[in-house]
Amino acid sequence: MSDLNKVILIGLDGVGQEEVSKILRSGSLENLNSLDEMCGLLSTQPPWTPCAWPSLLSGRNPGKHGVFDFFTRDGYNKRLIERSDVDSPYLFEAADAHGLTSLAVNYPVTHPVSELEHGAVVPGYLAQEDTEFHPKGLREEYEAEYGDYVIYPEYGTDDDAVREYVDVARCRRDMAEFLDSKYDWDLMAVQFQVTDSIFHDLDDRDEIRQVLEKVDEFVGDIIDLGGEDSTVIIASDHGMGDYDWTFYINSWLAKHGYCEVTEGESQYFRQQKDELKGKSDEKDEASPLATTVKTMASSLSKVGLSPQRIHSGLSTIGAAGYVERLLPTEALVAAQNQVVDHENSQAFQLYFNSLGVHLNVQGRDPSGVIPEQEYDAVRSELIAELKEVRDPDGELVFDDVEPREEVYEGQHLDDAPDIVLTPRDYRYDVSGSILDTFRRYPHKNHKPEGILLSNRSLNTDDGAKIYDIAPTVAAALGIPIDSQTDGRNLLETDDELEREDWDILADGYVGTGADTDTQSVEDRLADLGYME
Repeated sequence: MSDLNKVILIGLDGVGQEEVSKILRSGSLENLNSLDEMCGLLSTQPPWTPCAWPSLLSGRNPGKHGVFDFFTRDGYNKRLIERSDVDSPYLFEAADAHGLTSLAVNYPVTHPVSELEHGAVVPGYLAQEDTEFHPKGLREEYEAEYGDYVIYPEYGTDDDAVREYVDVARCRRDMAEFLDSKYDWDLMAVQFQVTDSIFHDLDDRDEIRQVLEKVDEFVGDIIDLGGEDSTVIIASDHGMGDYDWTFYINSWLAKHGYCEVTEGESQYFRQQKDELKGKSDEKDEASPLATTVKTMASSLSKVGLSPQRIHSGLSTIGAAGYVERLLPTEALVAAQNQVVDHENSQAFQLYFNSLGVHLNVQGRDPSGVIPEQEYDAVRSELIAELKEVRDPDGELVFDDVEPREEVYEGQHLDDAPDIVLTPRDYRYDVSGSILDTFRRYPHKNHKPEGILLSNRSLNTDDGAKIYDIAPTVAAALGIPIDSQTDGRNLLETDDELEREDWDILADGYVGTGADTDTQSVEDRLADLGYME
């Protein structure tokens, strides 16, 4: 294929105008600033990485592809999602079915790898660090020339954080150059996850700027691989911005009679934070204060004090601030011996941060307690109550609380939470842990508007959505647009574009079988505060 038809799709996780506008205006992000078209890009609901990237790559809403959170569920049990849980074909699979060569690097939820006939897939976020690449032998060949390929940075490193993130981002650029030397490609799709991680992990704005500038440099190197006439589309899955509170919704549901709690295993996941990389924490030593806090919390728990009262006690002696700053997950819930008693509850947030409430319905759920004929009434009552929840400052917590059918549509609607929550201005985490109902917790987290940039003229007068990326890239490649897409082609073109069902076109590409060590990846998510 000629350079005229080459397409470069670059994903920048977590990049939105709110957080990068000042850096963009300063002109320091030279390659991003060189693209003529720039606008906001509306994400999925919720705007989380594991449901947003499948929507970007498929052009379909979560109700069609079936991913609403980091987890999927079997009854009341849950496990981390993987590619086979996404019930939709990806863009690079559709391109491969049309004989085009696609190179997909580091996109989340691409493990186990799709077995492309003409290209290569290097998995990203939620895969095990030592995951398999496609084709087999690709990883070994790359590492013989470039050294170790690394998926995950060392979150919270006390060493040179900027260097750590830059080194991980460099792997994406190096892999793109390596694959470019091996393939005459049509689609080069490369994703940078560290542009999200830095906002979760770094407080120093100058350090964040330094990482973004290096990522911008690597983006420029990748763009150069396509030649002057290639189509370049850069998109993020969501934005990033300020949050003020954590709202512990299962604690609220318990206080209002919807949820029962019971004793269970501790609900923290940081103990094995290096397991993804095959390292041991045996040499790590907790600080004296951290050890004291954990010992005291455990002792208080043994004599019958609830985690809520323990946390209040830590606040009284001034230790809670230390806990929240240095051990935001582990020490907050180290004494956590209360979990949701799903079988005896009417409603609960099953996943950790799904922005949704599941109802426990007879005939539908394994141990349902709500009669089917009362489902609508109970749901309406709970929606009305949640709409009125206020934080300790008297502010409403939610902008909207909706039935799932008003947010999603598709064959996986029944897999969605029964009630969908939209936090006010996205300034509230909604956690499933059993702690105080509210915790004041200023930090950065996901916002619903990402960013879209291109070197082509785009029709964004009516705004742009994450579902628009797949049909737009398909149009740029000259392949039919998915007939089930929830998006539209944003390229300015008068051509009548062909459509076909990508389910039929891309059938058989998705690998089967988990290659993920669930506990170790959960630890990695806990490092970023997703599983408190």
